[in-house]
Amino acid sequence: MRKRRWCYAQSPRVYEISCDLCEGSNITWSEFEHMIWCFDCKKDTPGKGGIFDGPIPLGCCNLLGIRFDRINIKTGKIMKQERWRNINPPKRRTTP
Repeated sequence: MRKRRWCYAQSPRVYEISCDLCEGSNITWSEFEHMIWCFDCKKDTPGKGGIFDGPIPLGCCNLLGIRFDRINIKTGKIMKQERWRNINPPKRRTTP
């Protein structure tokens, strides 16, 4: 398993992620990519995807206080969602 380089600033519970083993919400981000840590099971587990299981309407999420800011684990700095969303913007189709 690869170690994380970043994690979301908000808790996995905010994104409705839960443990896939015990279905509990006593969780935090794991040190490993694509995993959560369950304090009850004392295991790293993929968890249940919560809002990441479907399309994510960013505008609605922001209205509900759900943000996608990231913490760079190495530096401890927060990268706001507006910044990382624009790093690789989708290419627009040009008409001939």
